[in-house]
Amino acid sequence: MNHIRIATQALRYRLATISDSYSRSRFDPEAIATVAVECGDPVIDAAIRRLGTAWTRAGIDPDLITEPWSGPRVDALFAEDPTLLDALDDVIKTVHRVQFSRPRRGTRPSRPRHRPGVGYTR
Repeated sequence: MNHIRIATQALRYRLATISDSYSRSRFDPEAIATVAVECGDPVIDAAIRRLGTAWTRAGIDPDLITEPWSGPRVDALFAEDPTLLDALDDVIKTVHRVQFSRPRRGTRPSRPRHRPGVGYTR
């Protein structure tokens, strides 16, 4: 299975559940999915694994997981297991963390961009 294509369809599905005004011009799910999968974060791998397992257990054709998600069987899958929406949100949160919490190429922050933990001393 192509994890980037699965992540792309997951992102498109999730956006459709939260906004009717989703516009490809404002958000490129393929680019975001590529970042998500290529970062190698175990949260992304676990989310895709959860989605694939649930998809297969629901008896939906595994080849359809890389195609646009729609129809009553897909909607029923997410209605029966709301934690799958959490898996989709995990993909979004991880991409956000990867994209925005690391320094830009060629720059190095003088201070941490996050709040230091307990016991942090300068």
